[in-house]
Amino acid sequence: MEFENKTILITGAAHGLGRELALLLDKSGCSLLLIDQDARGLFHLARELANEPHIVSCDLSDLGERKKLIQSMEKIDILINCAGIGSHSRLSQLTLDEIERVIQVNTLAPMELISGLSPLELVVNIGSVVGEMNLPAISLYAASKASVHAFTRSIQLEGGRILLAILGPLRGTGFAQSIRHPRTDQPKWYRDLDLDVKVAAMEIIRAMRRGKNKIVLPRWYRIVFLVANLFSR
Repeated sequence: MEFENKTILITGAAHGLGRELALLLDKSGCSLLLIDQDARGLFHLARELANEPHIVSCDLSDLGERKKLIQSMEKIDILINCAGIGSHSRLSQLTLDEIERVIQVNTLAPMELISGLSPLELVVNIGSVVGEMNLPAISLYAASKASVHAFTRSIQLEGGRILLAILGPLRGTGFAQSIRHPRTDQPKWYRDLDLDVKVAAMEIIRAMRRGKNKIVLPRWYRIVFLVANLFSR
């Protein structure tokens, strides 16, 4: 697939992976529609792009704002669901507000955007390794991503063209810190295995071009899935 003259919508575009995807896709001759609740971040990103994007500030955790966003959209060719919120709370620590916000952004927003903006030539859903294996104290985030994985696979069977990008921690995003994950307790050699966010963005775009339906980054997490499923306890 080529991106020239395509209209590409990226959620969570102001920072991290969404930002890197926007910077790379800007060079492909497409029209970018960038969504994030951080209006200032979107403004700064727009100044770095060679082609002026259309930017929209939207809080995807708000059902009303999501409906207005979908109703205001014209023809979108490619949708990249990159926005996400983390959670690293044990069951005893979870609050109803946290549950609602994480599910709204990570699960319901991608589903509603896919449904409301169809037909789409391509959808990219950003998943997580925790949606594929069991880990303690991350049940809410894992559930939100596992739902996206199942939703994606089902639509693929219906004939929809969707790429599921299953990602481990990425270096250069600050995401692990944002979810209060105690990665400082992990050995440095393990954290050094994290994939650089720029490399992840390039790999995702390469998979989009090649028409793949799934990609796991870093690739060695495929072995982790196998071990985790064999010794889940």
